[in-house]
Amino acid sequence: MSSVEVSARRAAIEAKAVCFGYDVATGMVAMFLAPHIVYTFAGGSTPTWLEFFVAVAFGVTAAFAMWLRGVHRQVWRHTSLRDVVRIFQGVALTHLMSLPILILAKTLGDFPISSIYLQFPIWLALLMVVRLWARGRATGDLIAMFRREPPYAPRALVVGPAGHVAEALRAARKAPSGPPIRAIGIVETSGQHWGRDIEGVQVMGGIDQLATLFDHYTARFGELPWIAIATPPEDRRTMEAALAVSSARKATLLRIGAKAMLEPIRPADLLARPERRLDMAPVAELVSGARVFITGGGGTIGGELARQCAALGPSELTIYDASEFNVFEIDQELSRAYPNVVRRMVIGDVRDEVRLEQAMAEAAPDLVIHAAALKHVPLMELNPNEAILTNVLGARRCATIAANLGVKAFTFISTDKAVNPTNVMGATKRAAELFIQAFAPTAPGTRFSLVRFGNVLGSKGSVSPLFERQIADGGPVTVTHPDMTRYFMSVEEASALVLQAAAMSASATSDEAALYVLDMGEPVRVIDLAEKMIRMKGLTPGQDILIRITGPRPGEKLTETVFYDREQVRDTTVDGVLEVANTGSPPIAEVQARLDAIVSYAARRDPQASLSMMKALAPELFTEDAWGEPMMNVH
Repeated sequence: MSSVEVSARRAAIEAKAVCFGYDVATGMVAMFLAPHIVYTFAGGSTPTWLEFFVAVAFGVTAAFAMWLRGVHRQVWRHTSLRDVVRIFQGVALTHLMSLPILILAKTLGDFPISSIYLQFPIWLALLMVVRLWARGRATGDLIAMFRREPPYAPRALVVGPAGHVAEALRAARKAPSGPPIRAIGIVETSGQHWGRDIEGVQVMGGIDQLATLFDHYTARFGELPWIAIATPPEDRRTMEAALAVSSARKATLLRIGAKAMLEPIRPADLLARPERRLDMAPVAELVSGARVFITGGGGTIGGELARQCAALGPSELTIYDASEFNVFEIDQELSRAYPNVVRRMVIGDVRDEVRLEQAMAEAAPDLVIHAAALKHVPLMELNPNEAILTNVLGARRCATIAANLGVKAFTFISTDKAVNPTNVMGATKRAAELFIQAFAPTAPGTRFSLVRFGNVLGSKGSVSPLFERQIADGGPVTVTHPDMTRYFMSVEEASALVLQAAAMSASATSDEAALYVLDMGEPVRVIDLAEKMIRMKGLTPGQDILIRITGPRPGEKLTETVFYDREQVRDTTVDGVLEVANTGSPPIAEVQARLDAIVSYAARRDPQASLSMMKALAPELFTEDAWGEPMMNVH
């Protein structure tokens, strides 16, 4: 046992000792005061030594009864209905056990047995007032402690640090339909309250005891309890341990999310780092009351951007997307969640200059976020000209129209695949980066910014939905190479980064386009992600679900990076967001001329010529040896 664990256990023992001492002492005080109050109104007296004797004897009885009911284990600021019931039981048991003592005192010195009726409320008041005060001071909520859990809810072990567990249990008891689970024990990960009670549920041990506790309760109740992770988990070690236990025992593993709703474990919960929570205050200043225009607003990233912007109260939100279904879906969602936000839903393609200019002119936006793109690497290898027309031509037209309309801020979403690209998708994103960096100084009225993403977990066409479908079908899960690594981020992180970039660039004084990247920690092995997602479903990799190595796909790299070697990276005022210093770009006239040629060949569906011209635009395109060679042979 580590010194930290020893210290935590000692602190927990000391806290229980203080609680135990207080409960017994107040029982003795109440037992000493009660007969004096009786005599004040009824007259008479008993020997002082007898009163002390009764009080001490009562204290011994109280010590036994309160220990038996576990009242000393309660954490006062997390007092619940279960705790109140235990206190009543402890007090009642104490009085029942002390009756022979009171009868003896009556015989020895005419002690007033009726004082017990007064002692009971005095002691109970002394026990409850400190607990109510502690809970009210900590949570401001006293009513929820009197709500009971429905007997039909499934039993669950709740895992997490004390504060998050208590908050989750309180929120669950406030839910209109009642708590979704019956907490039978707490696995407390901070090590501060072992052996104590939180919200009336005993802390059974730390995360290292999860497997033992799970087996104990399985044997006790004759069924598999659930494992509920209180959000947010304290660290990734907690999630790893819970995944290992649940997959080995085929147990249900869930998160206690917002409003105490039980949610499935998300792929983002499996990241090897905590999910970043960026400060949205600067973003609120930019978006609140502003007119926002999002291209690709019905996609995974665009939709999350729409949600986050809608939550900040824009004066109008325009969604521009080529997919009728995507536009319909996001419109329905926003109408339910943000009915007061003025919405403009536009179906259109970013390649269509007339439609795009018309839509943007009618919207008159203050902020444009360009999220529209074709992003699936192997498909873009098969359809390079479509990638060029959407990712290059679409980005150029969107940026140019925004500048002509005097839009305040324009943010372009790029990708880590734009760094030393070995595939068509990455090359088109790099070409768009070069255009925006060259174009920005010519449009001083608009602040341009670029954001490079890693792989976004849960986005359409990404690896996590593919793994989920394969697991649901019984496997196998396909991984292209056992050593393949990727940078991963959640949809929420990606969208927050885009808005942060827009906010920082909007307040910048430089005319140059700023390039931002989220600090995504260390890259993750894709095969490790696959194994975790299998465990997430309560299954065992290699036994319940097989993992098959399929070999490289066209255009794939074994590893990705988010910076060029020559790029200088510096911190920003937002923790976790990095800025890449502009290392210079070709003159805008040269970039425009080359892009005209690239787009012209792409429009004629000549892939060899269009990709050759793209290589001429930037020598770094396709220069690094690809692990999975690009399908197009570029010369």
